[in-house]
Amino acid sequence: MELRNDWALFKIQLTIAFKERFYFVYTLIVPMFMVFLNKTLNFQDNESIYVYWSYIVVTTVFNGFLLNLIRLRESGFLKTLTYLSGSRHSIVLANLLVQLIIVQLEIFLFNLYVTFFITHVSSLTFVYGFLASSLITVLCIAMTSIFFVLKIRRVVFNYLSGGIFTVGVLLLGVHPQGFNKALLTIFSPFQFAYGLYVIPCSTIKYAVFLAFCSLLYLIISVLVFKKFSIGEKLR
Repeated sequence: MELRNDWALFKIQLTIAFKERFYFVYTLIVPMFMVFLNKTLNFQDNESIYVYWSYIVVTTVFNGFLLNLIRLRESGFLKTLTYLSGSRHSIVLANLLVQLIIVQLEIFLFNLYVTFFITHVSSLTFVYGFLASSLITVLCIAMTSIFFVLKIRRVVFNYLSGGIFTVGVLLLGVHPQGFNKALLTIFSPFQFAYGLYVIPCSTIKYAVFLAFCSLLYLIISVLVFKKFSIGEKLR
């Protein structure tokens, strides 16, 4: 019965995700358009494509995972689903699995687009994108889980995420070093995701720093979702 409930929750979350087709404009069409505009640049190095992967992952986490749970909680549907399933954690897990599927689909379609219209993307890059993106999506969700502590409404979240997107995308074009790089990695989900993608090309010191940040965010997310409320008063 429990497995049947979890499967039903997964199908509900998947249906909700694909009904919100407009968000795919932000998460997939926009990076495709951006890479088309920049097609004269050198895309032979994988670090160039990691910028767009980072954008896809972070915008999907915000517009998919975070916004979906905020919308469900605000409408009261989260409380209903929790009552029917018997656990709010099952809902969070189902939402997580759905977003992992969406991220993989978007990364795959983006890579195909780049291969056909910009430059060849190697099969090894396809595989790396598949393997790395799942882990990075989970870690970005862990990093941004702090938003649930704020207990904000959907409209406030939209304004807040809009500001974060604007600043984050602008900073993706910056390549800071030293303290500034560490600071951006801690506070910018875009820089954090990009840093995780380029770990194979990074110094051991920066890789250790990313591992520490990832562990910290995972611990914070466990505490957040452990206390996650399904119907508290929102701001």
